Amino acid sequence: MSYIELTDPYYVRKGDTLGAIAKRSGKSLQDLMRWNGIKNANQLQVGISLNLSEESAFGVSILFLDALRSPIENLRYKILYDGKAMSGITSNTGFLPRLVTRDAKSQVEVWIQDLQGHWQNLCKQTSGFGHKLITLVSSSVIVKGETEKHPQAAPARPEAATPSKSTPANTGKPSPNRPAVSGTPSKNNPAVKARTTKGKQGQSIIQISVDIPQGLLDLFDNYVGGDITEDEWEKTANAIECEQEVLKAIAEVESGGRSAFWRLNKADGRYVPAILYERHYFSNATQHKYDKDHPDISWPTGYRKKNQLGKADVKMSDGKVDTDDIYSDYASAYLRLINAYRLNSDAALKSCSWGKFQIMGDNHVLCGERDIDRFIAKMCASEAAQIGLLAEFIRRKPRSWKDPKNKALGKEISLWDAVRTKNWAAIAFNYNGPSYKTYDYDTKLKNAYEEHKKST
Repeated sequence: MSYIELTDPYYVRKGDTLGAIAKRSGKSLQDLMRWNGIKNANQLQVGISLNLSEESAFGVSILFLDALRSPIENLRYKILYDGKAMSGITSNTGFLPRLVTRDAKSQVEVWIQDLQGHWQNLCKQTSGFGHKLITLVSSSVIVKGETEKHPQAAPARPEAATPSKSTPANTGKPSPNRPAVSGTPSKNNPAVKARTTKGKQGQSIIQISVDIPQGLLDLFDNYVGGDITEDEWEKTANAIECEQEVLKAIAEVESGGRSAFWRLNKADGRYVPAILYERHYFSNATQHKYDKDHPDISWPTGYRKKNQLGKADVKMSDGKVDTDDIYSDYASAYLRLINAYRLNSDAALKSCSWGKFQIMGDNHVLCGERDIDRFIAKMCASEAAQIGLLAEFIRRKPRSWKDPKNKALGKEISLWDAVRTKNWAAIAFNYNGPSYKTYDYDTKLKNAYEEHKKST
């Protein structure tokens, strides 16, 4: 009997049974239950990811990156798990051979040898179910160079950069006096360049810069600035027949109520939208083409949440908190975006949530923009442009949520209906997907709305 080949992991569809999947995949029912932590073979949830092999269930991959998210080469490591030890030196990809643990309870310890020859324990991670990627990011950048005698009159640290007086405030444009990116390209990431220069007192300084693709710079140049005024909040709310406090609550939950823009370079750089880069979106958009060589920006599963990190899985060798493989700050998100943009520009732009309302680029058509570049140009322009995109997104988002209390009615609730009726669960589902309840998005939205209502 020939078996129908299934993808591994397999996403359970309506009508699937564990026995049928076992038969189609050529695996035993007992193995499927063990690989997925299933206790009752008759209870299979639609939409879950089902591991069909030992490698898929208990595989662990490890990646070492520097502060600019470039691979770390020639790093001595050892990995301890299930009474075994794997050791070696990292290649130019910074990626280690995949290991497979005994079961979901296995502990994986990662050790590296520092410059003094001492072994440092970086993390201790429980294997769990599903193929994991452990990304370990150093807070340092390794460059080739030679030290010189430090002038006595020179400060111990380089002088702090100051904004150029020739740059008008909040224009979003870089200083015309800003030097072009130059220097010797890094071996593992040619876009990262290092050059030796001199400070004001003659001290040697190594400047490290990242070359940003011109296509991204052109999009960033659309910035005009300006917060959303009260009139704009009211006008948008009236246009979609809802209360403005509902829209403010969405902004509060999605971006913490902070400004929708961030300074790419503290001294004289462009203003760019707040983003969150999603590696699983990029992986899907590129048919997993880059998963093997670029797992930091292309991987079948999303980044971890902070509460998923084990207590020992928090420190690098310098004692700083390891926030590498979780949803991180804007700087890390932009480094990921820049690296992904070079591989596939459209997929990279679609793989970020953008601006004050954190709308995925993949939803650009629902926002009324058929061209992804036009969508990003508006996101880069102003908060006023962003709230216009939000209004279109709310209007056009298809019906996709059913009230669990009224299943018999079979009526699906759209995002527009939910916003107008203040159905917090439906808003959260339409905006954040079925996992919204895990993070109490509906409760957070309701609380944010009530706070804004009080202030109004």
